[in-house]
Amino acid sequence: MENNKITMFRSLDAHLTNYTIKAKIISLWHKKMNGDDKQIYRVDMLLMDEEGSFIQCSCLNKLFKRFLKHLVVDDCLLIHKPSLAKDTTKIKVTGKDQKLSLYPFSSVLKIENWSGPRYYFRFTDFKSVLTKKVPANTPIDFVGYVVVSYPIEDVDKKDGTKAKRMNLTLKDLHDTKISLTLWENYAIEMSDYMNGKNREDHVVLLVHFGTVNIYQEKIGLTNMFEASRLFINSDIDEIREFKNRYVEKEFSQSSSSKQSCSQVISNVEDQFLNAGDFVFNAFISSIDKEKKVVIVGTIIAISNHKPWYYLACNHCKKQIEERSQLVEKEDGSFHVLDQNIIECTNAITYNLIACLAIYLLLPNRYKIPLRVQDSTGTVSCTLFDYEAIKLFKKTAKQLLDVYTKVDSSTEGAFQTLPTEFDTLINRKFAFQIKVSSYNIANQSKNYGISMLSSDDDILSALENKWKINEFDQSESNVQSLSDSVGNVKFISKESHSVIGDNVTPEHVDVTDHGQSKLENIKRNLQEVYDVDAVDSSSTKRPNIPGNVEIKDVIKFDLITPKLEK
Repeated sequence: MENNKITMFRSLDAHLTNYTIKAKIISLWHKKMNGDDKQIYRVDMLLMDEEGSFIQCSCLNKLFKRFLKHLVVDDCLLIHKPSLAKDTTKIKVTGKDQKLSLYPFSSVLKIENWSGPRYYFRFTDFKSVLTKKVPANTPIDFVGYVVVSYPIEDVDKKDGTKAKRMNLTLKDLHDTKISLTLWENYAIEMSDYMNGKNREDHVVLLVHFGTVNIYQEKIGLTNMFEASRLFINSDIDEIREFKNRYVEKEFSQSSSSKQSCSQVISNVEDQFLNAGDFVFNAFISSIDKEKKVVIVGTIIAISNHKPWYYLACNHCKKQIEERSQLVEKEDGSFHVLDQNIIECTNAITYNLIACLAIYLLLPNRYKIPLRVQDSTGTVSCTLFDYEAIKLFKKTAKQLLDVYTKVDSSTEGAFQTLPTEFDTLINRKFAFQIKVSSYNIANQSKNYGISMLSSDDDILSALENKWKINEFDQSESNVQSLSDSVGNVKFISKESHSVIGDNVTPEHVDVTDHGQSKLENIKRNLQEVYDVDAVDSSSTKRPNIPGNVEIKDVIKFDLITPKLEK
């Protein structure tokens, strides 16, 4: 058989009967009977010839005893007299309508003399995917740096069974980020690697025969059923070259290598319970370092004078703005062009006419303005796309398609907020929020939500860990509060005015445990506030923009600051 002339995949046609191919197995997977996970009825493979062409090949279970021992990934084979068959699958892995099939007259022989490429990748860049230049379900190869991997989870399939799913964020050498979803064995393989004790700090993932996926109007990447193959920090040229270039670029931009390490989020519970910083609402504005902290509070209102969605850039998810173009005339005046431009707030600008297709495909994303209250005060927090979709099971655009009555006086604000938002009111959550450099530099009191959970076990564990209930019951437990805040120092201000829920405290260094300074904190709250019993009720959201509604009837003590004279 080795002396037979080798036929390349490009020369295959229905007229050939007695021919031999030389191929390397790139990937292999089992097809199981419907309703029986144990019964394998076919083995499918992706084969590559020495020219770097690919074709799918199948072997039915009746021939397993004869051929299965030869079917090993990365092995090279001479296959004599395979049969050319029609590929009836809806999505063609190789893009070809024909596939090969092993049948009783076929023969297979393992060989060592392979002169073709070890692997042959046709990489697609992330920008082409995000701008929809690559159709959904198209087989592609891609490589990226693992910025963050999220916990593997069980999800419900349409047939009622469970499936394993893992989400990741990848970034390319042009700093373009994209979401990747891995399923079943691919998710398990990736999760095992990312959570392994000996994994490297910098993780590069190459996916051979992945595909483009659009789910809930979001563009991302995923594995192509069982045909894909993962290369995780593998010892191949493509990964070594990518990693070296990426790490070199990151190190040139940062003095700390830790800033560029691949991050692992094991699960939501770990993120909250292992967090090093918990803080009460009243002390968030006193934080003077950029960091993430955990708060526990109740959502008491959703502002309807602020937009709850925004038009997002496909590349970086920052807000897109549309503005007019001005052209200066000879007399010094300006003329407004009919053609506007759309501009990413992340300094990426597109011409509206040249990129009209891109503009029309820009997604709407959530940015829901919440008011979150605990026993020390109320803060503004913004709920973004990732967590909002998990809560509502709908994208922002899906809600926009229903709630189309827009208040023209405030862009993006609705006369009536979506009723789906009602499920948030009066619910208690643990929030992981980000205190950014912008918050600190501009004394901005609006914080982005990185993660939230209403799980009773997580809330109970947090309350026990940080003694939240003990502080609620006694305002004299200042030492526990100081310990929970850590080395936070109050920001001193000359003014003692009060705006909204924020009361400017006196300048106190909580790291100094001197009795004289602690006495300033331990003052009874009744000496600082007038406490009035207030009934606040609302059964319907007002149609007047600018009002903030609190759903249902809430009775609580409203703390009104006394202004010193």
